[in-house]
Amino acid sequence: MGRRLEAELLTPVEPKQATAKPAAWSPGFLWMLLPSFLAALPVLLAIFGGPEVKQTRWDVVGVGVWFVLLILAEALPVPMIRGGTMTIASILDVGAILLFGPWVAGALDLITTLAAQMLILRQRPGDATLNAGLYASTTILAGCAYLAAGGSLGSPRLGPDLLPVLIAGSLYFMLNTGAVSLLMGTRTGEDPGRIWRHQFRDGIPQYALSIGFGLLFARVRVAAGIPGVLLLVLPLLSARYALQLYADLKEDLASFVRALSVVLDAVDPYTHEHSVRVAEYSVRVARHLGLREDEVETIHYAALCHDIGKIAQHPEVIRKPEALDHEERRLMMRHPEAGARIVGQIRALRSAAAMVRTHHWRPDGRGYPAGLGDSDVPLGARIIHACDAFDAMTSDRPYRKGLPAQRALAELRRHSGSQFDPRPVAALSELHESGGLHIAPRDSELLVEIF
Repeated sequence: MGRRLEAELLTPVEPKQATAKPAAWSPGFLWMLLPSFLAALPVLLAIFGGPEVKQTRWDVVGVGVWFVLLILAEALPVPMIRGGTMTIASILDVGAILLFGPWVAGALDLITTLAAQMLILRQRPGDATLNAGLYASTTILAGCAYLAAGGSLGSPRLGPDLLPVLIAGSLYFMLNTGAVSLLMGTRTGEDPGRIWRHQFRDGIPQYALSIGFGLLFARVRVAAGIPGVLLLVLPLLSARYALQLYADLKEDLASFVRALSVVLDAVDPYTHEHSVRVAEYSVRVARHLGLREDEVETIHYAALCHDIGKIAQHPEVIRKPEALDHEERRLMMRHPEAGARIVGQIRALRSAAAMVRTHHWRPDGRGYPAGLGDSDVPLGARIIHACDAFDAMTSDRPYRKGLPAQRALAELRRHSGSQFDPRPVAALSELHESGGLHIAPRDSELLVEIF
């Protein structure tokens, strides 16, 4: 199974801080130039590049078959939950480099991507041009590395050509993931390095298979001709189907979590909006603390559902306009365990359920549920606890006005080490000082789509 990332990033996200200064360059102008530059880069490489770029081996039948297969691969993209799409065209790119050379392989990428995305998928010309230029440039540069390392065209050999193939495949992987991560970071405001590390970790096995399958396609073309290549299309389609299943499972999980969050809206609209804001704060804190992206995703899910157990309580208690009395507080203290039982019914959310159960833990032992030890409480639960308190203090309640962010953070710091874990408290303060902790808007639908 292989994959090639695609960007859908022509509309940049404006800075969220209200005090941001206007950029010296117009973002719209920059995003108009970028696709044009990427589309022109393969042509510039082919015209002004060295002899490695210009080496070709013409195989009219083979090029025609590769053209059709690349069109098919581009016309069947798999959506990614964090934005953009991925395809299995990297396998064909590696094979085209080995058989035809960098220029022909890059030209195939440029033409097939434009044709598939504009004529079949009906994407905007800017998006299609951006992707076409990115892929063609990546393929040409990887092909140059293959030839510069001593690789041969037309009939790759398993022994002498193996190292050049590995070098070309590694460069292809780095360029593709690096460029898409940079563009995604520009659009979302996230650290491109963090996005790239996530793509790197998830993509290594798939790109390794891309290199192996690409080499296999080239060898079969030489040994068994076009019929052999067409037989290999079946596992290629199976790889695409596996990618689609993975994406569907991730989307179904995210949809389920969103549904749980929306359930709160029927019981208490305030609680639903509160959970969405806590989820965004928790994601920002988790990333600031350097957690892996899969951990950040679990924390996001847990934060969205951290109050789901309140649906088991009496509505009049949840919606009470004034502070709760002692007995009502005792009943409400049951909601973490009730929420964990609900969330824990989904196997993929077991880790999130543990965070839901323990998100009211306190270092001084006065939290709930009772009997929790330090080792029982994951860092995600501690992050959610601090962000939960921060949003509660800064939000208006029927019986009081919300505090300014600076005062709320001062309260968190005052109780750091006793009521709250010091790490998320420090992260919240650092994010606020750097401008990375803007007060979340009330548009919950935007925030739920973080993953």
